[in-house]
Amino acid sequence: MRKSLLISAVALLTAFGARAEQLTLSPGARVNAAVSNTNPNYLRVNDDRILSVQAAQGVLSAKSPTPEGAIVFSTLTDKPFTMFVQTASGFAFSVQATPGRRAGLSLTVDNREVQGTEEARQYEQKQDTYSALISSLVGRFITNRKPAGYVLSKNTDVPVSESVKSAFALRPVTAWQGDRVRIVRTDITSLSSQRIRLSERYFWSPGVMAVAFHPQLDVLEPGAKVSVITVFRTRGGPDEP
Repeated sequence: MRKSLLISAVALLTAFGARAEQLTLSPGARVNAAVSNTNPNYLRVNDDRILSVQAAQGVLSAKSPTPEGAIVFSTLTDKPFTMFVQTASGFAFSVQATPGRRAGLSLTVDNREVQGTEEARQYEQKQDTYSALISSLVGRFITNRKPAGYVLSKNTDVPVSESVKSAFALRPVTAWQGDRVRIVRTDITSLSSQRIRLSERYFWSPGVMAVAFHPQLDVLEPGAKVSVITVFRTRGGPDEP
């Protein structure tokens, strides 16, 4: 019976034309959101489960967890209020909600400092050598075979110098986060009218473990594109120096 109620709540969101939004937040961040006080609202955190949603007593008229770890909540108040959200991984943030007669909110949050699970730690530790870990992970990344425990990350940052920015157009594509390793794909396009000899050192910065080009190239022709795969050593989110 409980499961059918949860499914019905999600179906209601679709029926009332919920406004889908997606944000990337750091732990402890506060986000402003326009919520509905006439329709159900939906909140989820990618690769995580919401354990707790707290607000002042009586503000939330209903809140129900969904099987995938999201929360469906309702409010009848017409005054702004704050919700505090906590997940199974320890990620926490707050929502400064402004209620009104509108379509229900459908908000998906990505944790900028999301961490892989225990399975990710086991994968990283079972590799015999440093080079074996790099080789295995880069190979899996290129072929989109994510190791168990690794999660998608919105942290696609790859620090580069101003000279690199002037030579290439950089486009972040995707990233994975493990236990202590982050791997990022950045597509670069040559802005030069001359051939550019590619070098891994263009993308080295504190915390970088390895840099690879896909496909493997030594020289990039004018206007040509190649993917840069950068592997970072991390500790709980930030890259290690």
